[in-house]
Amino acid sequence: MANVSEEYVSLGASLQELRQQKGHWDGGEPNPAIDNFNGEKHQALQKLGEYFGKPGTPAAKILQTMGEPDEIKQSMDEAFQASLMPGPVISNATTTTQDAGSQIMYFVYKWRGNHDYLWFKIDAQKEEVIESSWYHAYE
Repeated sequence: MANVSEEYVSLGASLQELRQQKGHWDGGEPNPAIDNFNGEKHQALQKLGEYFGKPGTPAAKILQTMGEPDEIKQSMDEAFQASLMPGPVISNATTTTQDAGSQIMYFVYKWRGNHDYLWFKIDAQKEEVIESSWYHAYE
């Protein structure tokens, strides 16, 4: 991926604005653009996830376009455990360290708090995407 297309740069800018708005899952008033299935935030995350979720995508491109992740984790077990806790437990872009020698990082971008989020599995040595998917609580 040489350069991020203008369409996705624009979508990333839109996502960063949407991430500043509070919705029901962030302790605010219900906000269809933020909370709803196929709302603006959900659609932006879906499209950006498809675009950047391909193996080999440079992690720097994700950060430049989507902004800092809501969380950076060493394992998905850690991210899953956080999803079971009520409310925001970890401040934005907090990194927790399980093993200083770990070669894997997960960038977590929340759609509806800990209930639904997009994650990117990153090879920390190569700083590239290994895979990407969604976590859904299905509540």
